[in-house]
Amino acid sequence: MIYHMDRVQEWRRGERIAPIHIDMGLTKFCNIACIYCIGVTQGGMKKGQMIQPDALLRLIRDAGRLQVRSVAFIGDGEPTLNPALYDAIVLARECGVETAMATNGILLDMNRAHDVLRNQTFVRFNLSAGNSEGFRRIHQAAPALFDELIQKIRELVRLRKENQYGCTLGLQMVLIPENFDQVLTLARLGADLGVDYLQVKQCSDTEYGELGIQREEYRRVVDTLKEAESLSREDYSVQVKWNKINILAETDVYRHGIRKYDICYGTPMLGQISGNGKVYPCGPFFGKDRFLIGDIHRMSYYDMIKGDRYWAVQRDIVENIDVHCDCTIGCRQDYINTFLWDLMNPPAHVNFI
Repeated sequence: MIYHMDRVQEWRRGERIAPIHIDMGLTKFCNIACIYCIGVTQGGMKKGQMIQPDALLRLIRDAGRLQVRSVAFIGDGEPTLNPALYDAIVLARECGVETAMATNGILLDMNRAHDVLRNQTFVRFNLSAGNSEGFRRIHQAAPALFDELIQKIRELVRLRKENQYGCTLGLQMVLIPENFDQVLTLARLGADLGVDYLQVKQCSDTEYGELGIQREEYRRVVDTLKEAESLSREDYSVQVKWNKINILAETDVYRHGIRKYDICYGTPMLGQISGNGKVYPCGPFFGKDRFLIGDIHRMSYYDMIKGDRYWAVQRDIVENIDVHCDCTIGCRQDYINTFLWDLMNPPAHVNFI
């Protein structure tokens, strides 16, 4: 956030700012069925449902007009199932908007590999198993697809090196008890593939705990995670998101939902769009009419940002949402909120640095 203080100061002055960043789904369906998928838990996944090409490309142009700085195709469905993905990536670069993508990678069109590597800031492969048996068990996909995916990643690494593209390539593992045995296998595989990093993150649950994530389970894997980190080298990093896992070390009050801030200020800074084109202030509110801002198929994103409904929803969150009861622990806006809360509520004696 400190690199975007111009936008923060505009927000503090009450201006109708555009988000610094947008997370958006491109579809509401997937080609595999990961056992930890929060998109399935939220409901509404429907085969064939996606943002239509004209609406997606219009959104990208609007993002450029609004000076949105980055868009990540990270959402409730698999982005490579949207045929307009690659054109959107190219267009975004032309509009001055950085893009990134999180994908299971299985259907990545290698005929468009150069467009991806040339124009994206990073591609992150959602891979939570290090062998075909674990892949079948965790991602509920045919084991043969694991080998196909690994070959694609190897080829992307080769093309990037050969053409000196700047796109960062990484893996992300969603850590659940069912794949604790895959941590070291995947860490070693990442090193062998030549990707830049493996990130290991705790599985996020819904505000109602619908995935049944028991945070105490993570105590069992701490030593394994530290061993995985030791596999890092100069050109490859194993990154454990200890900040989420270490919530176990926080007080009982914080572990059970009490935040270090009282108001969610972060939603204007980070926009979120569902894979059906509907705009909400944050992911956990997808599908809740109270927080629906609009649909990019029916209204331009530019007009939404400038419109009254967008800011009425933002005001509703500030005035009526109890972040200690109504929100998921460690939500997407959590660190933004901590920063903005401290900014809006300075301690005494701030000049004594």
